[in-house]
Amino acid sequence: MRARLEPTAEWIPAYTGMTVVALYAKPTNYAIFPFPTPKDTPMLSIGLMSGTSMDGIDAGLINTDGYYHIDDLSTQSLSYAPEFKLLLKIAEYAVRTESGNLEKASSTFSQHLQQYLKNEYGFNDAELEKQLLKLQKYLNHDQPITLEKIIHHSTALHAELVLTLLNKAQLKPQQIDVIGYHGQTLLHRPHDKITIQVGDGNLLAQMTGITVVNDFRRRDVLAGGHGAPLAPLYHQALAIRDKKIPLAVVNCGGIANLTVISGDHFNDILGFDTGPGNGLIDRYIKKRTQGREHMDSNGQYGKKGKIDEAILKQLYNTAVTPKLPDFFTQKPPKSLDIGDLILIPELDSLSIEDTCATLEAFTADTIVNALDLLDTPIPTHWILAGGGWHNPVIRRELETRLQKKLGEIQILTADEAGWNNQALEAQIFAYLAVRSRLNLPISFPNTTFVPEPMTGGQTHFPPQLAI
Repeated sequence: MRARLEPTAEWIPAYTGMTVVALYAKPTNYAIFPFPTPKDTPMLSIGLMSGTSMDGIDAGLINTDGYYHIDDLSTQSLSYAPEFKLLLKIAEYAVRTESGNLEKASSTFSQHLQQYLKNEYGFNDAELEKQLLKLQKYLNHDQPITLEKIIHHSTALHAELVLTLLNKAQLKPQQIDVIGYHGQTLLHRPHDKITIQVGDGNLLAQMTGITVVNDFRRRDVLAGGHGAPLAPLYHQALAIRDKKIPLAVVNCGGIANLTVISGDHFNDILGFDTGPGNGLIDRYIKKRTQGREHMDSNGQYGKKGKIDEAILKQLYNTAVTPKLPDFFTQKPPKSLDIGDLILIPELDSLSIEDTCATLEAFTADTIVNALDLLDTPIPTHWILAGGGWHNPVIRRELETRLQKKLGEIQILTADEAGWNNQALEAQIFAYLAVRSRLNLPISFPNTTFVPEPMTGGQTHFPPQLAI
């Protein structure tokens, strides 16, 4: 199936520097098309999201006008092979090691590849050669593995998922108005004006025959915003549609972020990152089990553990990079990169059970403590979104701490509230892609700290629409 997705045109990297997102697209002049449909006419849009956990891709098909008309039509997911998860981690390592300099990360990629495998797995030369051959075989290449090949393959997998979703929904590419393509985040340092989500929007448009919008964060970051979170606007749209205002939404992925919605105007939403979601826990489990396990599945360790209150307190002091020394006391909006989080050495003194219990409590506690930084009334209705809430220990700790702080509250998962938790993040970018084509704002001062409401996204047209 992947063979038929290969583009016919030659694919070459185009580096865009340290201050812009994304990348790896053929040089193309993109025309600015007027949006062809009145704003009150819903559009079919597919959103694609691959999160920091690098487990796979979620796709969501919605019908939306970019305002409050939102129909959830279909969803589809693709899980990454273990080899590709590893390749993405190596790509992330290379880009982070080179501080976001993509050109340098590409030219030195072979060194980073070998260094990562030796450092993470302790491979000797023979084992290293065996692993490299295995990864080359996965990519169907006899030549050395490169950063460009990894990103090319990532784009092809996204295209494969789009075609699978279309087949499921019994739709043809020409019936879809736009794809919102987030890409794979490898680095997010807005304080350095760097945010890197890799993926080739032009190539995806060629492979699918559908107009693609990607590069959602760049304009915000260059204007002085954090480029994240972008979810609050979609949360508000769903809350307006479903008459759920006032409402708080907590998304727990690698990072946890909170949306507080008090009304139906963009000034009535506040969004920010609160701290770690399941990112630190996942990293700890991978390290502790030497890669045999990737998460505290179903809270199996945390359920048996005891929270170490002294280390919980220490996490507040040293679990975030020294570059952000006052993160937990800084008023929102604010954002974190998964690389900003640190597994502090004090955790080494605990059992695996007590460490998981302490880290899971830390995730919940940072969400609840963040409420002290807000100047707006706190809603008593909460929706929990994201994969982190599959861990019952995190959910229990959050519910206990929220009830202690706020009294009687209602807490529902996204699915319990009638939202589609699995596809929610993908749907966000389907929605933002439509708004981008309408030239409507996708980020705001009270969500990303951008100076003024701002649209975003780069549009790529398939061959039949390109000028």
